[in-house]
Amino acid sequence: MALDEIKIWAMEGSGGATPLETAQQADSERLLEDTLVSNPNMLMPGLTLVGRQTPIDGGALDLLGVDEDGRLVVFELKRGTLSREAVAQVIDYASYLDDKSEPELVNYISERSGLHSVDKIEGFEEWYGDKFGGNESASLKPVRMVLVGLGVDPATSRMAQFLAAGGMDFSLLAFQGYSYKGGTLLARQMQVKAVAEPVAGRQRRPRPGRAERRALLDQRIDQHTGQYPEARELWDAVLQMFRANFPRVNEVANRGASDWAKHRLDMRPAGSRGAVGAIQLGPFANHPELVMPMFYSDTVNTCLMEFIHIRRELSTYWTYPSNRRNVEDSNIQVGFPIKSLTEWEEHKEKLAALTRSVYEAIQAEQED
Repeated sequence: MALDEIKIWAMEGSGGATPLETAQQADSERLLEDTLVSNPNMLMPGLTLVGRQTPIDGGALDLLGVDEDGRLVVFELKRGTLSREAVAQVIDYASYLDDKSEPELVNYISERSGLHSVDKIEGFEEWYGDKFGGNESASLKPVRMVLVGLGVDPATSRMAQFLAAGGMDFSLLAFQGYSYKGGTLLARQMQVKAVAEPVAGRQRRPRPGRAERRALLDQRIDQHTGQYPEARELWDAVLQMFRANFPRVNEVANRGASDWAKHRLDMRPAGSRGAVGAIQLGPFANHPELVMPMFYSDTVNTCLMEFIHIRRELSTYWTYPSNRRNVEDSNIQVGFPIKSLTEWEEHKEKLAALTRSVYEAIQAEQED
């Protein structure tokens, strides 16, 4: 259904009413995006825009925002009528962001804010914690999706309703311009709204807090120990290594969407912008290893020579993406799978030295 069904009248004195003419499509198209950037509350109450025309694989996000609950929102704007291709596009962009780890997502937003008339946010993670009462940036997910246009074709409306009714956080907004006293008025209509309440046989999962996520992770370690008796002892040994070499470390259980991501404890040294390393409980990514100390891409880039050196000493290492094995590549995560306590004894001094180097590099960056 398109917005041409909406009729607007200007109320005149003595009870008169003048019907407003629909503005020229071209005039509405020129106004729409700039107006929404200047007035983000027209998209949703309490919205803060954090990106505009943000580069992404295969294109650019039109608008990226954080809603009043701290959720990340991807807006795909079309100057004309919304079509089914726009549905696929916004899902593609949202899935790209949702697939990122928490530190990767924080860095992605931080590095790209402040462009195209959107305010720069310095220290995104600190800004997020202050704005949302100390909540972690992990609460950015799952990513919301909103399509915005100047009309909607029937197929797009049907697809959007299907996705929203199925529990996906998918909304559809349509605007229409009207000529009035030499200017243009914009009318807004929410054509499809994400379902806030559970629908017929479907329930939205509540987002667990930090303590609950840590408790769930501990349960998984105990369950894993039933199958691999060394799992708990090995986990504790790797955790103690991080604690010894990352003073005042904050430990945050991950709440990623995939099963293997839920088996991870992020390490956040005090004063750092985000997690720099993690402990991953196996099996993960089709590997049988019990436990893996791992480091995120920014950390690898900061201490590249150390990672190159240790890669030569340890024959077994893991990378993400898996098709990129050279630690010299940018935006790559590196981990060191440990299959047993015996293997840990062989490698722990080298891994402890690497962890100390990482911490010292982080401290040096902060002092600069």
